[in-house]
Amino acid sequence: MKQPAGRARASASKATFAVAGLLAAAAVISACASGTANASGRAQTNPPRAQSCAPGAPRVTVTGSGVASGASNTATISLDVSTTAKSAALAIASNNSRSQALIATLERDGIAPGRIQTSDLSVQPNYNQAGTVITGYQVDNSVTVTLHDIAFAGRAIDDAARAAGNSIRVTEVSLSLQDSAALDDAARAAAVRQARSFAGAMARAAGMVLGPLCSLVDNGSSSPPPVTYGQPGALAKPSTPVEPGTQQVTDTVTAVYELAR
Repeated sequence: MKQPAGRARASASKATFAVAGLLAAAAVISACASGTANASGRAQTNPPRAQSCAPGAPRVTVTGSGVASGASNTATISLDVSTTAKSAALAIASNNSRSQALIATLERDGIAPGRIQTSDLSVQPNYNQAGTVITGYQVDNSVTVTLHDIAFAGRAIDDAARAAGNSIRVTEVSLSLQDSAALDDAARAAAVRQARSFAGAMARAAGMVLGPLCSLVDNGSSSPPPVTYGQPGALAKPSTPVEPGTQQVTDTVTAVYELAR
């Protein structure tokens, strides 16, 4: 029986929509099977996982250490201006005069004000031998100077002595590295090389072959404390020698390798 033209066209439209829907669903299923779909509808392939050591495979655990050395490039000088007088006011006035002369001299030498710091200031009474009577007052003004040119440290100390006279004391000179990042990296790389060398030697001794790296842990680097020179007492000799020397950085790593026959 022949259908009316309007009903035939409606049936054809429904069939077309049904086919289109099935094709779209098939495309989504295909994309999910091969990866994930991005915002534009394109399928993205999941990246492959990194190869790991086989479960249950024999392994060797080693620790390696590395050392890197570099010349000290920072000098920290601790100076103390000490004055005494019968009264606290006189002791403070005398100390202020000498401390200002010291700081002005260091600045004339080209040391930036930001590298000159007052680290301590104290006023305390002095007593007689029995400890019962105040005989005067002592004022101490501690100044810390940071230099990134160690060759200039000797001149800075000499000029400080001339500026403050017999009131000056050099309580400490320490040498260090301003930035040890490059030495840290060098020591770490040396530690990794040593760990692999140890693992290879152990594998050969056991009649096996060194396989892939399973894990690698940096146990951290350590730097020695700054080289410190205590110099109590007044400075009397010019041209104070200050030699940079070297600083060492040590790093250790722990590595796990798979072994194969």
